[in-house]
Amino acid sequence: MKLKSLEQFICDYCSGIIEKPEEGWLEWITEYDKERGTYIAYGYRIVHHAMFSPRKSGNCYHYANHPGCSDMYLHEMMNMSRLLSFLDAGPYHEPDYKGPRVRDLRGFVEIVRRLTIPYYEEARLYWGRALADGFLQGANPVWIYLPETLKSLIERYEEE
Repeated sequence: MKLKSLEQFICDYCSGIIEKPEEGWLEWITEYDKERGTYIAYGYRIVHHAMFSPRKSGNCYHYANHPGCSDMYLHEMMNMSRLLSFLDAGPYHEPDYKGPRVRDLRGFVEIVRRLTIPYYEEARLYWGRALADGFLQGANPVWIYLPETLKSLIERYEEE
């Protein structure tokens, strides 16, 4: 497959290529957490914006009919200021910090990796094979996400 790193993405609905961030959409669910007294987010999905969806009928949105649907143009979300606001809006907006406004921290980190780490979006397609044949054997938790590691992983598995 050979994606342009941080320019092309895989749609979580149709598995087609989103050719550029301006043609993509990030969607998630936002719900009020009564216990914490704040809104929390979960279920992040990268999909084609409706205008660019390859689907003949409908579009690639997952949550369009969900009452907690939140969404934004993908290129607007490829910004650390926006992404970090899910974890902490900062003392100016939230003097009484109640913790991250994310239900599934692992899911959130995955979407951050997809949007910000060069080669991650494509390398994740080969992750299973790399694990199965030992490519990641003995790796520490940083090395496996380094761009040069991810690029090597792609080069090794894309032709198979």
